[in-house]
Amino acid sequence: MNWKKSIAVALSAIAVMAMVAGCGSNTATNDQKKIGVIQLVEHPSLDAANKGFVDGLAAKGYKDGQNIKIDQQNAQADQSNLNSIAQRFVSDKKDIVLAIATPAAQTMANASHDMPIMGTAITDYVTAKLVQSNEHPGGNVSGTSDMTPVEKEVDLIIALVPNVKRIGAIYTSSEINSQLQVEKMKAYAATKGITVVEATVSNVNDIQQAATNLVNQDVLSI
Repeated sequence: MNWKKSIAVALSAIAVMAMVAGCGSNTATNDQKKIGVIQLVEHPSLDAANKGFVDGLAAKGYKDGQNIKIDQQNAQADQSNLNSIAQRFVSDKKDIVLAIATPAAQTMANASHDMPIMGTAITDYVTAKLVQSNEHPGGNVSGTSDMTPVEKEVDLIIALVPNVKRIGAIYTSSEINSQLQVEKMKAYAATKGITVVEATVSNVNDIQQAATNLVNQDVLSI
């Protein structure tokens, strides 16, 4: 898919520039650059971002076991694991770190203020307090965003259901990325005279009931 290719190209380009610029002074055996990957949990989209990063580096001539050494770590959605991995990466003096998902990036950024950190599968770096601004990050964190084009989604719903007045939104209330996107949807929908009806879930088992509740509230699209 195009977004996977974009992630691969963007992240590999950042990595190459950072390494060429000499970010990090410690080198592995045979002058291999040491790259750490800290992933929040196993998930198809996060796994795809990870693979896109590795494939993108390889396409640029940076291959694991040859001129770079990639240390892959998965926290299995456990904060204590994230902390341990981040501290180990700092101790190992990785030349650059890829953090996959917001909690992974936040933990890594808290662990080091000078090690180059790239993020992916993150919606808004400012809201996550990872950068000063999305246009001019500052500091040692940068990366790609998976922000959903909510305005276009609302416009598409209007095109498909011209008489729509209420749109349902199902999301995980504990995820800052989800909250941000729902707030953006509500703000834009309001300019079109549309109300966004929210239904929050804590896990996948809650989705069916949430959808049923929204249907009972006369939403024409979810």
